[in-house]
Amino acid sequence: MTLEQAKKLAESMKKLPDTLATCHPKLTRGQVWCFKCGRSQKVNTAECFRSGWPKCCGETMSIDSPEERGEMILKRFIEEKEKVR
Repeated sequence: MTLEQAKKLAESMKKLPDTLATCHPKLTRGQVWCFKCGRSQKVNTAECFRSGWPKCCGETMSIDSPEERGEMILKRFIEEKEKVR
C-alpha cells in the first residue's frame, strides 16, 4: 500500500462512525435505554461509535426501546414454544 492509499483509507475511516450512525432507524433516533432501570438518554450515535456507548446500572445501554425488547422476548418465547412441539 502506498502512502497516498494509506492516507485515503485513513480519511475514509474517519467517516465510518457517521455512516454507521445512519444505517438503521434504531440508530438514527439517537436514544438508548437501560435494561435494568428503564432510564433513557439522548445520544449522538456517531459519537457513541467513536468513543463508546453510555452505561447505566453497570451495563451498556441499548438501542432497543422497552417496547421493542418486549416484542423480541415474546417472539423468542413463541419460537421456543414451537420448537418443543
